[in-house]
Amino acid sequence: MKVYVILLGLFWAPFGATDDAGPTEQPPAEQPQQPEERSVGTLLDDETTVEMHDDTTLLRDVRSGGIKGSGLLVFDAFRFWVGGAIQYDYYNFDGIYNSSSEGARREGGSMRRFEGILRSQLYDWGEIKAQYDFDRGNFRDLYLRWVSKRKDTPLTITAGNQKEPLGLDNLIGNKSGIAQERSAPSYAFGSRRSLGVRLHKAFELAPEKRKFDYWKEDVAYMTTSVGVFTSDLDDTHDTDIAVTGRVTAGRVKQGTGTHVGISTSYREGQYYRVSMRPEVNEADRVTLAQPDGNTLGLLAFEAAYNRGPLHIQAEAYTASYRGRVRGYGVGGYVQGGWYLTGESRTYQPRWGVLAPHAPSRNYAVEIFTRLSHTRGDDEINGWNDFKSLTLGGNLYYRKLRFSANVLYGESREPIITESDGIAVNLRVQYLL
Repeated sequence: MKVYVILLGLFWAPFGATDDAGPTEQPPAEQPQQPEERSVGTLLDDETTVEMHDDTTLLRDVRSGGIKGSGLLVFDAFRFWVGGAIQYDYYNFDGIYNSSSEGARREGGSMRRFEGILRSQLYDWGEIKAQYDFDRGNFRDLYLRWVSKRKDTPLTITAGNQKEPLGLDNLIGNKSGIAQERSAPSYAFGSRRSLGVRLHKAFELAPEKRKFDYWKEDVAYMTTSVGVFTSDLDDTHDTDIAVTGRVTAGRVKQGTGTHVGISTSYREGQYYRVSMRPEVNEADRVTLAQPDGNTLGLLAFEAAYNRGPLHIQAEAYTASYRGRVRGYGVGGYVQGGWYLTGESRTYQPRWGVLAPHAPSRNYAVEIFTRLSHTRGDDEINGWNDFKSLTLGGNLYYRKLRFSANVLYGESREPIITESDGIAVNLRVQYLL
């Protein structure tokens, strides 16, 4: 437990003293409210989400049909929104993507995601969320979140099944990411959804408050997230207990966003492989190393940039497995996208994420590329790596999204008998 206390102190103690000195916001005088808003506050924040599917930030201003304050109001205390998501894939791949069948070509269709979502605003202090996958029969998110009323330095406490604050790719997820799936290194090292308690806080870094004047006169934000976690509701990963934290810094100036961040996690459990799904959901898992560890240390660095139709993000991971057979893992990716129709992805510095594409009545067309590399090593079998190149595009119309990904992957040593392959994946997505 001493390790957990030290990590909590590193992420929280340096920042806790800055919140009680600032002035408290006063509500505007003589601002009439609609009758339905007597107990259920809007918790409105211009820097946060307006989409029910953006689970990395807050409910605050969920909109239905573009009308703020909608949703079902119950007992003048709870406001409910109901939605869901459907993803259906067509896949066609061979080689390393189908190594268990000696590289034979495989094609077909599958339901990638069929889920329902219930989010509810509770009085004016927080929210609950339940996200259930009907196809797999499990909860992805099931949590209660308390939200502070300080808009200048937001604070949240989230308890329940949720994403751990580990890596930008993991937090954005595959509903909002430009590629259909998270990168291979993100899957191998940063894809964690667990049961636990997490604190998130943002700090406004005005010029007079920061020691380094990198952003000159712009207002920037730092975020800190730290949580204690165990395995998720369905016990899909072999973690007994973990402490995970993330720190980011970023700013937006005239529509241009700049972001940097670092994440770390100390984990205890059973860790016996360095493996990932090679960026196609129906493809075979690729195992690069086979450690036998009872502790795992993870460290991740991230950066992102958006300006006009251009958006770029990159991450690098390192992992250390300790136990009977030691192992190591490293990986990273870089990806860039461009809206041919002139739209832009918004960066949210208070939460340290890129916002999802904003639905509109116009078509939007986006093209992108991603290059990733993942390596695993253990003391008995040596090392192997996997490289992947993805080219793709997305067509958006309102809440519909059509996407196509073409992938080429190769490994240093054969996976069973295969060392490279090509995959094509088509997807239609609808967000209710």
